[in-house]
Amino acid sequence: MSGTFPKPRVSKSSQSVQLSYELPHRVFTSKAYPISSSNGSTVILYGHDNGVKIVWRGGKKFKPQQPDSAAHSKTNGAGSAAVISLDSDDEGDSAKQSFEDRPEFEVDEEELNPLHPYPDTLQELDLWLGTEVLNLAVLPSTILKADSPSWRGVDVLKHKIVFAASCSDNSVRLVTLPLTPPSPASKARPELRSDFTLANAGKGTWGETVTVLNGHQKPSDGVSVTVDITGARSEAKAIAAPQIIVASHSREVTGLLQLWRVPIKSSQPQVEPFQTISLASPAKSISFNPSLASQYWSHLLVAEAVGVCRIYDYKLLLKPNEESSESISAEHGTWLLSLYAGFPSVKNDPQAQQMGAHTGFGRKIVVDAQWVSGGRAVVVLLNDGEWAIWDIEGVGPNAPQGILGRQGIKGGSISEYSLTGYIDGVAKLRPSGPPQITSSKFAPMTPGSRKAANPFNERGSDSRVRGQISVVEVRSSSPTAPSEESILFWLGDTYAVIPSLAKYWAANAQKTVGSGSLFGGPSSARMIKLENVDLQGERCSGVEQIAKSAPSSAGFSSEILILGEHRYVLLVFGKSVARERPAEKSASRLALVEKSLNGGELDVGGIEQALARMENGGGKRKLF
Repeated sequence: MSGTFPKPRVSKSSQSVQLSYELPHRVFTSKAYPISSSNGSTVILYGHDNGVKIVWRGGKKFKPQQPDSAAHSKTNGAGSAAVISLDSDDEGDSAKQSFEDRPEFEVDEEELNPLHPYPDTLQELDLWLGTEVLNLAVLPSTILKADSPSWRGVDVLKHKIVFAASCSDNSVRLVTLPLTPPSPASKARPELRSDFTLANAGKGTWGETVTVLNGHQKPSDGVSVTVDITGARSEAKAIAAPQIIVASHSREVTGLLQLWRVPIKSSQPQVEPFQTISLASPAKSISFNPSLASQYWSHLLVAEAVGVCRIYDYKLLLKPNEESSESISAEHGTWLLSLYAGFPSVKNDPQAQQMGAHTGFGRKIVVDAQWVSGGRAVVVLLNDGEWAIWDIEGVGPNAPQGILGRQGIKGGSISEYSLTGYIDGVAKLRPSGPPQITSSKFAPMTPGSRKAANPFNERGSDSRVRGQISVVEVRSSSPTAPSEESILFWLGDTYAVIPSLAKYWAANAQKTVGSGSLFGGPSSARMIKLENVDLQGERCSGVEQIAKSAPSSAGFSSEILILGEHRYVLLVFGKSVARERPAEKSASRLALVEKSLNGGELDVGGIEQALARMENGGGKRKLF
């Protein structure tokens, strides 16, 4: 349990409002939960050096606490199981709980102040794990929003926050927590002040459950979560007993992939993997297919650093060879498809041409890869700033067939891209491909340059370029129109957004691949570069998108979360933040005067100059 969440540092521009939250700990990863809580709050999770913090932002506020509300919160214990425990059959643990949290909220959401057109933090909660949380994964939005009868077994998960956390102690933890924020009365319980260990994750104080997934000998580099509804089916009724499937990868040996199966109604504190797969090279990222179709949702996308992305089906099991006397001792799935990236080219690198360098050997390094188009295509980001889409099922505009419907490998070495381009401004940040070797025979070889020239060195120059892809589904304003996808790219110090992949893809379908300007074209079908992202000198640790109900006037379909080392920044877009209103102008003038009177940085001359700029149409100038 922790104190009040810090107030943001606000800066405004013609494009957005930038909210910078300074955090009291070092943060490593962050995720936005795909669905809102019962009161309409957006849920943000981030992993730090002692556990996970959950932040509820916006939505209906708590009703004022009544004096006797604490007395009404007391129950006999057994009745609280349906509220705070995911496993309602576990009577032993629920009997220990004597507090049933029943938060009450206002009827309507509070209107946003035009001076501060962004929601405030409603509640926050710290889950103390006693170890660093390096990566987080949440269930896909398609599963949490599924209305299909075959997926009704996951309804219990729609009222929970379900996430997997990879920790520095080599474990992976599967955590469930009520989606509704805890009330102030719950956080003010006297027993929490007398015994602070009650707030530790796994005690059930907040209605949470924690399952430790063992098997790794090194910290996991990434996790992904999905739901298996075919774990146990009744022949009489088409009712599934859903199980949560967790996948994790690490750098053990040449690379290791492990999968765990955890029943929803499970009281097991620890679970062992049911599949362990050795990889040819360490993975950069993994993600389960978000599709609800039975032939797709068991597919796992594995992006390897060596320039290939593979698709693994954990449900399509390998069968032992009947001629062999040895049988397969452990369950193992099947690799379905390999997608190969291209090779570095000097002609696309002006710096390499000037230096007379060549690229050596090897494919471009994969930075990240994610499913798009409902799990029918894959978008990949490469270390030289190139991004591309592999259209597997032929879902793109004017695509008669996908990779699977034709010869997908060009010359036996490269999988054909359906759409590709370069992230602007990244070429100067990298050498592309393996570390470049100069053509001169007399180039001095020092211990540092020898280390950088080793193509098998994990700490070489390619590891310095960090990046990520964030994909979020945006529901269309029209009930008949299909949902859209917003794609956020981060590479080095560059951030760019495609607000609508379908519109961008359609607008570039007639162009030669890679020939068009990525930032040109119609406003509804172009890539938007994010400028002036201020992390106060900190290194970016990750990016995330928070879906909005409707696109903003600037064309953005999401809010952008950019994570630093000790802070995270939210970029909020909209018409209300693009210009300063008259009321805001007056408030700004008053703030400037008060700042001067209180010993601020402005003197009398500075106030006169600032007010003169505002009178002359400088209202858009950033004042805070």
